[in-house]
Amino acid sequence: MKQFTILKVGYTHGIYGCSGEYFNCIYINNKNLQSIPFQGMYGVEHRVAEVLKNKGYTEKYTPTDYGKMTRKDMLHLFKSETETIEELKKIR
Repeated sequence: MKQFTILKVGYTHGIYGCSGEYFNCIYINNKNLQSIPFQGMYGVEHRVAEVLKNKGYTEKYTPTDYGKMTRKDMLHLFKSETETIEELKKIR
């Protein structure tokens, strides 16, 4: 079983509006459950999902709540879109 879900966990707001969106991608490959937090803008979750779909994973929708985050909330736990895609390319 190869499944994944992407949860939007928060966003940041700057002078001109939204300045970042934060997500957690949870995926399972047979018996291993993994997660990878990432951030980006303008459809990043769809581009990350496409990488997993191309590897044979099925997306499962999971509803969630999210809210505004501040710099101190983020604690640098979120990878960039590019880092996330590169890490996901390495999985089977």
